Amino acid sequence: MNRPIENALSRRNFLGGAVMLGGATILTGCGSPAVEETPDAGTSRPPMEQEPGELSILEWGGYEAGGTKAQAYGLVAGTDYTEQYGGNSISYTYINNDDQALQKATASNTFDLMHPCVEDLPDYVSRGLIQPFDTELLDSFGELNPFLLEAGQIDGKQYMIPWDWGYGSLLYRKDLVDEADATGWELAWNEKYADKISLWGGGSTNFEIAGLLLGFPDIGDPSPDEIEQAKQKLIEQKPLNKFYWDNEYGQMRPAFRSGTIDIAYSWQAAYASFAGKGMDVGYMQPSQGRLSWLCGFLLGSTTENYYHAHEYVESFINRPASEDLVNLYSYGAANTAIDINKIENQALVDSLNLDDPMAISGDDVHLQRWMPNQAAIDTAWQEVLAS
Repeated sequence: MNRPIENALSRRNFLGGAVMLGGATILTGCGSPAVEETPDAGTSRPPMEQEPGELSILEWGGYEAGGTKAQAYGLVAGTDYTEQYGGNSISYTYINNDDQALQKATASNTFDLMHPCVEDLPDYVSRGLIQPFDTELLDSFGELNPFLLEAGQIDGKQYMIPWDWGYGSLLYRKDLVDEADATGWELAWNEKYADKISLWGGGSTNFEIAGLLLGFPDIGDPSPDEIEQAKQKLIEQKPLNKFYWDNEYGQMRPAFRSGTIDIAYSWQAAYASFAGKGMDVGYMQPSQGRLSWLCGFLLGSTTENYYHAHEYVESFINRPASEDLVNLYSYGAANTAIDINKIENQALVDSLNLDDPMAISGDDVHLQRWMPNQAAIDTAWQEVLAS
C-alpha cells in the first residue's frame, strides 16, 4: 500500500466541505469514496435476532466499549451498543503491537471484530481473516473522512472502517532532558540518558525509527542491506533502553510517572494526559519527522454476528462517540462531522493538527504502511532482542 495523497487541504473548512481524491470531488456531507458493493451482502445470513450476539473483539486496552466492566477510562464509544445488547456479551483479547495482533488473529481466526492499524491490512485480507463491511449498515459511514476510507479499501472493497489516527514520537521530561538533545530520534541513542529510555516492543516501528535516523529513502520498504543497518543500529541502542514496553497503561505510563524512565516512545494520548496533570513534558517533533498511524475496525471472516458487529462499529464511529475520542485521548477522529469547537483542549487541537483531515500524510510525518519484506524485519527484530 503506497503512501496516500500528499496535497494539503483546508483544515476547519473541511469539516463541512469537500475533498479532492483522485481528481474527483466528494462531498463529505453526502457521500464517500466509491466502494464496490458485495452483491449478496446480507442475503444469505440469518437475521440479527438469530445471531448468538456474543462478540469476541481483538482490541487495544482503553478502547473497550462504554458500559462494559473492562472500560475503566470513561470512554463513551460503544455505549449505544451496550445499552441495547448489554456489556456482558462482549469479550476482549488485547493488542500489544500490530505485529502481535496479526499473529493472534492468524492463530485464532475466531474474532468477530479486530481493531489494528492499517499497515497490516493486506495481510489480513490475503490470509482470509476478514471480509468487507456492508457500508449501508453503518449510518455514520457518509460522515467519515474519504481520505481515511480510501486507505481502508482493497480492490474497491471497504475492509477497514477507520476510527482513530495519531502520531508516534518520543515523550520526554522537559525538566530532566536537555532541550538541545530533544531535536530528533537520535535522543533514544544518547548515552547521557542510558537506562532512562523505553522504546515500544513493536519491532516494525523500531525499524522505521532506525530507518528515519539512518536516512533511508523509504522506511516502509527497506532493502536487505538497509534492514541489516537498522538492526545494527537497534542493537547499538539496546543497552541504553530500560525495557521495551508492551502495555501503555500497565508499563510505560507508570514507569514514566515514577521517574523510572524519562524518555519513551509514545502516542499523543500519554503526552496529553501527563501535561494535563501538570508534568513538565514534551512531545518531540523530530527533525526526521514523526511517525503517524491510522487504525480502524476489521470484520472477521468467520463471524456469526455479522449484524451485531456492524452495530458495534456504528456505536464507535458516530459523531458523539468520535468527539469523546478526541476529548478523552487527544487522538484524531475519522468522523468529519464532529464539532471541533466542542473539543476541550483547543491548544492540543492546534499543536497536533487534530482538525486537519490530511494531518497524517503531511511532509513532516511518515504514515506507517504495509511492509513487503515484513518477514525479514521480524527475523531481524528477534535478532535484536536476542543480542
